[in-house]
Amino acid sequence: MTSGQLIRWQARHAKRAGAPWTSGGAIAVAAGIGLSQWVAHAGGTIETASHAWLAGTLLVFVVAFLRVPFHIYWRADAVMLAQLPIGGLALFDAAAWRCARAAGWGLLAALVGAYPFAGEGELFLRHAAVAGAFAAAAAGLVPAIATWGATLVARSASGGTPSASLRLAGALATASPTGAARAATSDQAPAPSALLGALPGFGATVVIVLALLETKWLTGGVPAASPGLVLGGLGAGSVVAWLGARALAPAHMGTILRDVSALDRQQLAMLEIHPPTALERGIASRLGAAALPYRKDARLVRRRYPMAFALGALAFVVLVAVGAARPADPAPWLIAVLGGTALYAVVLAVRLRHPPLELPRLSATLPIAPSAIARAKLAWLAAWWLIFVGAPAAFALARVLPG
Repeated sequence: MTSGQLIRWQARHAKRAGAPWTSGGAIAVAAGIGLSQWVAHAGGTIETASHAWLAGTLLVFVVAFLRVPFHIYWRADAVMLAQLPIGGLALFDAAAWRCARAAGWGLLAALVGAYPFAGEGELFLRHAAVAGAFAAAAAGLVPAIATWGATLVARSASGGTPSASLRLAGALATASPTGAARAATSDQAPAPSALLGALPGFGATVVIVLALLETKWLTGGVPAASPGLVLGGLGAGSVVAWLGARALAPAHMGTILRDVSALDRQQLAMLEIHPPTALERGIASRLGAAALPYRKDARLVRRRYPMAFALGALAFVVLVAVGAARPADPAPWLIAVLGGTALYAVVLAVRLRHPPLELPRLSATLPIAPSAIARAKLAWLAAWWLIFVGAPAAFALARVLPG
């Protein structure tokens, strides 16, 4: 089966299943119109309007970045595809098409959102250039990082001493500097399941930070780094990374789909479920009947969704840095971090109530009141937000707000 045939087959299957295969354009246009209205009514200055556009565009592409692993290997049909006689190149091209389509819808939303700048000529082009860099990264760089990470994870599924590449990946994916040093030098491989989400998250973080360096350039100011170097580098780097990942695909894509799916279901990996931390034990001790479900959630979130801690650590570092540096214009950084974490908090709230974290039918058979389960989930989410976002945000706002 060729790449084109597989893409058409999946499109036909999605259409018959009622999946929104082609509704992305309508959603993108609707999101872009909403963003353009926000930009048009954001304030009386170009800077305020540009900041509103950048914040909205970041939210659009954060979603695109977070969805990349689900386009590649965290898919309901991954096991079936791995068992069919389909070449690795066709499997990769179909996944790359899904990523490129999502990036294109994000670009469309960003361009429609920039409509208030259309009469300004160069101003519109500058915003379009930043949106294009985001789209290139969502279509090329982040999928390439996700594929590379999945290749390392699939190779490590058989056990043995981790390679230098796997140790490097563990260092990049580890939130704390001490943890990174241990992961880079240890003979023990980092948790494979953690790398599957953390490595694409790390790549997306780099893209967002680089784009935020061009905030002043968007409105004609002096940027923190050369736009040609940053935006051009993101575009060129995305193409090169995508080509490199595609070169690996024939040999590894089938293995990725098979082994990553097995790892995700704990069929080929040790359980990697660790006891609650000291802080989590302290919170649980104050929850009464909700302590048991809270401890369960604390264990499983760490195992199933390591991205929550990687993105939380990033938000903490950025907010503390904003408070310490007190930049002349902190709005883009604050809006991007607070908006992005608020959006991800909603995602976490949904995940806490659904499999694999919660099995409602099984929970109903246990002697645990529904109110205790709900209180446990609220406690976990509140603790996550307070530790990673609330505390550093209060510090940042106290430092940057006048008076």
